[in-house]
Amino acid sequence: MRRVKVYYQHRDGGTKLINYEKELRSYREACDVIDHYPWDKELELFEALGEGGGFFFILGNEGGKYASYQLTPIENNRGLLTLDVVSKPAAFGLFGGKSASLDFELVSIPEAKNHIKALFEYSIDSLYEKYR
Repeated sequence: MRRVKVYYQHRDGGTKLINYEKELRSYREACDVIDHYPWDKELELFEALGEGGGFFFILGNEGGKYASYQLTPIENNRGLLTLDVVSKPAAFGLFGGKSASLDFELVSIPEAKNHIKALFEYSIDSLYEKYR
């Protein structure tokens, strides 16, 4: 069974961002994390405090071979979405690596969920091939 980790931040009744981490077993669990995020309150506090939370979904090992999506809330039910894929880490951080990055820019939450679904359906190598 494929497992995707999600790291996310939001405030829990105060003004300090709290870090959360979950191991997800299914796409449905990923949707639940996004759906239960306090969008309205976080955007309001972002405007007042100048810092906000967000999501980081990762398949694989961040230090080696991985695929990750970062979703940063910007508006109610919309956010900035980026994808990073490392199919083969570079030797000495310089040579022979296979990596790709893509900025989807501002997307709706349903669009973001649709992209994140790929972490549960595709391999890291196939995501690299798709977005390189």
